[in-house]
Amino acid sequence: MKDTEFKFDGVVFCADDIGYEYSQLDSENSGRSDDGTMYRDVVGLTNKVSYDFKDYRGKEQISKILKLLEKTSGELYYYDLKEMDFVTKTMYVVGDVVKAKKVNDEMIAEPFQIRFIQMDVDNVG
Repeated sequence: MKDTEFKFDGVVFCADDIGYEYSQLDSENSGRSDDGTMYRDVVGLTNKVSYDFKDYRGKEQISKILKLLEKTSGELYYYDLKEMDFVTKTMYVVGDVVKAKKVNDEMIAEPFQIRFIQMDVDNVG
């Protein structure tokens, strides 16, 4: 698989760009004290992966990608920049407005993004 390809619940998709976010999740014991000192109790790391779809793909391919938004969660197999390898994580799917326009009597989507957010956290340290 190419780095910009991913597999969700066994179905392979090809994106134009990929973005990564690695967010530390703090416990409720974290926060600033009265003197401004920050105390952190990191529970783990949550991975977020975003895929940009920019080029024309046809109605069937766009529909297949957008149907991912119907899933409450699934197994995402993707290239992780931090790990420098393909990994599998349980993720849920998030999307934004997808704008479409008619070109030569065919509906096409303007560039859009689909994001995957990890359901659990990875332990750190």
